[in-house]
Amino acid sequence: MKNISKLKDKHQIHFKYRIRERLESLSYEEHQLAIKILPKALNISQRTFYRYVYTRLSERYSMPVDHLARLAKFFNCRIEDLLNYEPQPVKIDGIRKKDKSSLVNKFRFVKD
Repeated sequence: MKNISKLKDKHQIHFKYRIRERLESLSYEEHQLAIKILPKALNISQRTFYRYVYTRLSERYSMPVDHLARLAKFFNCRIEDLLNYEPQPVKIDGIRKKDKSSLVNKFRFVKD
């Protein structure tokens, strides 16, 4: 039994999102209903929904954040729980001081 779970975990790591894992945790009836209603709720095609489910880590394709937020709400989890990777942090070390002040003004960031 442990070997199966290791294989499953190994298999899941190849996908960018943990949607499939969340769907598999549902009962059969809930799963069938979810794969029908989620694409409609997100206002996307069934094909696009399956693209979200099976997007590989190596692909540049990313799901819109509002779709991630709605799926997180459906699965009663955080957006981060649906990601199968660590997003790259935004680095501002290379930005010149002048650029930093214009960003502060543009986005109304609070200065430290």
